[in-house]
Amino acid sequence: MRPIVSILLGSGFSIPEGLPGVRQLNQRLSKIDESEILIHTDQRAIFLNGQEDPNRWSRRDERFFLQEFLEFYNTEILKDGEQFHYETFYDFYSSYLNNHENEEVINDFYNRFNEKHFKGSDNNRDCYNRVSDFNRSFNQLLASQLHKSKYFEDISCLNYFPYDPFIGFLRELLKTSDIKVHTLNHDLFFDYLGHHHVDLWQHFADGYKLEGSPFYGIVSYDFNPNTERKVTKSYYVKLEQFIDKFDKPLCLFKLHGSVFNTIVYTPQPKQERIRLKDNYAVSRFVMEVIDEKTNEKKFEHLWDEVAPDFLSGTTNKTRFYTGDPYYKNLFGHFEKNLSASELLVVIGYGFQDSGVNEFIEKNYLSKGRAMIVIDPYKPKTQLIDKYKAVYIPKGVTHVTYQEYLEQIPNNLKAKSE
Repeated sequence: MRPIVSILLGSGFSIPEGLPGVRQLNQRLSKIDESEILIHTDQRAIFLNGQEDPNRWSRRDERFFLQEFLEFYNTEILKDGEQFHYETFYDFYSSYLNNHENEEVINDFYNRFNEKHFKGSDNNRDCYNRVSDFNRSFNQLLASQLHKSKYFEDISCLNYFPYDPFIGFLRELLKTSDIKVHTLNHDLFFDYLGHHHVDLWQHFADGYKLEGSPFYGIVSYDFNPNTERKVTKSYYVKLEQFIDKFDKPLCLFKLHGSVFNTIVYTPQPKQERIRLKDNYAVSRFVMEVIDEKTNEKKFEHLWDEVAPDFLSGTTNKTRFYTGDPYYKNLFGHFEKNLSASELLVVIGYGFQDSGVNEFIEKNYLSKGRAMIVIDPYKPKTQLIDKYKAVYIPKGVTHVTYQEYLEQIPNNLKAKSE
């Protein structure tokens, strides 16, 4: 059995890639004008970046509620001197949805919103459903900031500046060890590297599998094949299904979910809750089943949860670590991997998640094992000094290849050295 190295990635890992950090997300999401977003009839919300919205009256009330609910939180809930933080905001309204906390102030805003826009009562959406609609759209808009279209291209990459030294570090470790990468990020950056980098893809597994999946997405688009009119086509694209299989030397565990994880429900009577990896431009989901009457294969349309499946909130997300079967399973992997690891490398994580910190201390650090922390700003945690961790005051892309190699313990180095 090969030794195990665990890696934990936070948002700082993806910042050199051009993906926004927490500060940038807070700035973008703290104020959203209804004129800059579109909420489709299929309940999918996007920022308008040059696209046309042919029907501004569609879901107009949802757009205005999104804008004004944010304004209400910023002006009436935040105290003087407090800054908007999207995860603290999520805790505020999700505690209402889950436990009826903050009910009085949110109901008061809801009533004022109805007086302004409906001259009294909105008979279509009560307060709970209004905030549920908001949550769906807000999560979709957040997710839209955390991926790039290139992550869906089927193109391999040989080099990936400025991450080449880090990738070289992984390549060197893979000669002797299995690597368990755990990320708290919702973005698709490491997924992209694992699937597309020429030195990594053959070693990579993330728990999802395409082969044997009965699930498909319907992709529609318009093109002009040099004819007199535009042609609209729809295609069925097979989608990867989560099967909890991590059977390669380089495994990725997305502990807080992903902006392109989608939950669908299989047809009755089973109605199983299935996680799929979404794909580019998918609008509807179907499942290939056997018709009980004809014994032939057919497609059944599936209901999906629309909003991407990831965890948010400074306190809300921790209840999923042991309460939700899917995330409980992922954190079970985290616990097992930490317990079996001979080295832990933490990159771009500020140690602000008490639940994650507890896993690290209980299952790894308390056993006297080595931790390396890579971050340009030293995280405010006692764990670094208490357990004499190696702290490297640099960002992931500023550590040289040689410096990465120097962090590999002798027992994990390839014999050629």
